Amino acid sequence: MGAHRPRSVAGVVCPESVGEVRALVRRSAAADRHLYPISTGRNWGMGSAMPVSEDNTVVDLGGMNRIRSLDLDAGYAVVEPGVTQRQLAEALRDTAWMLNVTASCADTSVVGNALERGDGCVRSRVHDVAGIEAVLADGSVVHTGGLDPSGHYLGRGAGPDLTQAFVQHNLGVITAMAISLIPRPQSIGLVHARIERDQIGATIGALASFLRRGNPAEGLLRVRELAMTPGGPGWLLPAGVDAGRFTILGPLLGSGETVSLAEELLRKALVEVEGAESLRVLDAAAVGPDDPLYARALTAQGIPTCHGVQKALGVTSCEQIDAGRFGFLVLLPMMPLQARKTEQIMATMQEAVDAHGTALMVEWNLIGRHQANAVIQIFFDRSQPGADERAHQLRDEAHGLLREHGCVIYRSDIDHAASTVWSGTDTASLSMLHRMKTALDPEGLIAPGRYGT
Repeated sequence: MGAHRPRSVAGVVCPESVGEVRALVRRSAAADRHLYPISTGRNWGMGSAMPVSEDNTVVDLGGMNRIRSLDLDAGYAVVEPGVTQRQLAEALRDTAWMLNVTASCADTSVVGNALERGDGCVRSRVHDVAGIEAVLADGSVVHTGGLDPSGHYLGRGAGPDLTQAFVQHNLGVITAMAISLIPRPQSIGLVHARIERDQIGATIGALASFLRRGNPAEGLLRVRELAMTPGGPGWLLPAGVDAGRFTILGPLLGSGETVSLAEELLRKALVEVEGAESLRVLDAAAVGPDDPLYARALTAQGIPTCHGVQKALGVTSCEQIDAGRFGFLVLLPMMPLQARKTEQIMATMQEAVDAHGTALMVEWNLIGRHQANAVIQIFFDRSQPGADERAHQLRDEAHGLLREHGCVIYRSDIDHAASTVWSGTDTASLSMLHRMKTALDPEGLIAPGRYGT
């Protein structure tokens, strides 16, 4: 998808149970073979199913696709790595709970995306991770966070909880995860507005004010589709993207009264933003299939769909994404929620776009009151000679520019996973990570090079 540097792969194995994973790990340790686990491999724009380093055996966990347990009283699901958004959402249909759905493919892994700190429609998915089951490099199985060996989630007991140590790490092969579900709300309002591009700083500042004063509803607001195009020809953007405007989009979940109050406060926060009077809050359940917002209305209701990603990339099946005309890279920095700082960052990014003749699109996922998880997609035409190289050059320059503005990377691709950690972590912390890895995986058997260890 992203024309990353090719890797040699020693083979692919597809275990279907924890027992098979344990046996594989022990055999590989005896033979000194490295293992690289994947869930469904749909890590588009960041390397897909390709390992970080050379000569790994790819461990495809897509066949481990059981929902081990579903607690509809407490609101937890225990799922294996091959369980997809589609599968879990279907199991939750007509219940009091819904999944924190991402806007990507319906067949992406719930476990894989959460481990990579993906963002759902309600919150960052790392906050959905309640506990994990992992096979360590010696073949032993550990459980964290209150997930028990029988596949049920009991809740965190006394003592240290190492769950987050396995997020974006390579300490073991994750074979199950306890996922916290979202209470299905009485009302879901879908926020939508299209605003002129020169209002981006003011909009980010206004939305930050809205969040800091207290949003009474749940839901993750996004500022998205801010496109940057170079002056010359040869660049590529998804069909329908308007380079002159960006979108405010996201759900407001709660009671009818809560959603109405959130809308009122949001409008007040945006009163100084030119064009914000166009903001609408739609009943997500009433948005029809012919409406351009239909895919987003579905995800706001906890219903995953492939419609949005397929339409954007001009394919009819997600299986075509890694081979279609559209190539894209993804750069994932944290961004400040400050008007002037936003304008400064966008100005420097535009200079880089012009210099490399390649287009990009920026999205802010407003995960909190102070920072946003940004998604910067850099598009290129794979049939055009040199387009992939220019895209990678733009990605690297953009990363450097963002670092100068104090923007750290929160999720990385296979070409930069190690360097991102090394460059952004102090020496003592790197030493601690190394000691943890050495203690649990002294031969570096599992996913060598992933996030710096």
